[in-house]
Amino acid sequence: MKFSSTDIMLQRIAFIITIVTLTVLGLLSLLVYFAWDWPLELIAHFRVQYLILAVIFAIFLIILRLIGKLKNKALIIVALLIVGLNAVDVIPWYLPHSQQVTGTPGKPMRVLFFNLNIQNNQDNQIVNVIQSNRPDLALLAEVDESTFKILNINLKDTLPYTFKSPGGGLAVFSRFPFTDIKADRLNGQGNHNIIASLEVNKQQIKFIGIHPLVPITYDNFLRRNSQLAAVSDYIQKQNQPLILVGDLNTTPWSPYYRQLINKTKLYNTQLGFGLLPTWPRSSTHVRLPSWLIPLVNIPLDHCLVSQQFGVRQIYTGRNANSDHASLIIDLVLQTN
Repeated sequence: MKFSSTDIMLQRIAFIITIVTLTVLGLLSLLVYFAWDWPLELIAHFRVQYLILAVIFAIFLIILRLIGKLKNKALIIVALLIVGLNAVDVIPWYLPHSQQVTGTPGKPMRVLFFNLNIQNNQDNQIVNVIQSNRPDLALLAEVDESTFKILNINLKDTLPYTFKSPGGGLAVFSRFPFTDIKADRLNGQGNHNIIASLEVNKQQIKFIGIHPLVPITYDNFLRRNSQLAAVSDYIQKQNQPLILVGDLNTTPWSPYYRQLINKTKLYNTQLGFGLLPTWPRSSTHVRLPSWLIPLVNIPLDHCLVSQQFGVRQIYTGRNANSDHASLIIDLVLQTN
């Protein structure tokens, strides 16, 4: 069978497109492990998207092979390798994990985190999200003084113990009284962290709320990393049950997130339950087409816990006109 010059040209173009696609996907997938510099680190946050693209392209190549349109088997092997490279960082989040607990007697402690967005003025919706989820401990980010006062009035019956950091807009609301609470940068260069001690089930626990700067500039990138490093150093010195929660402005595939986990030995409460992307969401101040959100959705908000905690469940709640979804976690504190 003879091919026309047009057919040959089309085959060459298709081959070039295939090579370019595999090269780009391969580089993006590999560079995640070396993305210590800005803005290179930004590519690390889209691991799930790389996996989906790699799977789609691998299936496409396999179909071409089955119908006789692709002779080079090596291209399929490369595509499958890229799938595997991304899958090893995504699939474990959906596998059973030792921190999952079911059927544990007693009421779990419910923790809620919600980045309100400083431009969000829908206070009634925010209150409704918190009240409907009935947390024992709620950390809110980007809270101004006006919203803090409104929340205090509406939540005083269920979450009477409150504190707001002087910088960074963090506010905590608790059913449990604090034995100690403060806002501290811990010698980091970012926003204040909230550091609290409280008693739960007759055990003292440490609670840390954090909201580093968004690393959209090189200076903010350095300050975010400095804050994460300072918090890591602080946690390493603790020897009691500990909860770290907040908008870390990073994903599990950033080398700085990996560094945080390696230093502190904390567990991400999403392990075993599947990844829960919390950003972005469409709102009146962040208008996004509905088709775009699944394409760029990433998990920026996290709850990390020490080994003394099990996780009953975790899920995302409504966004109440914020560009973040709320995150709700049911924790079980193991008895001594």
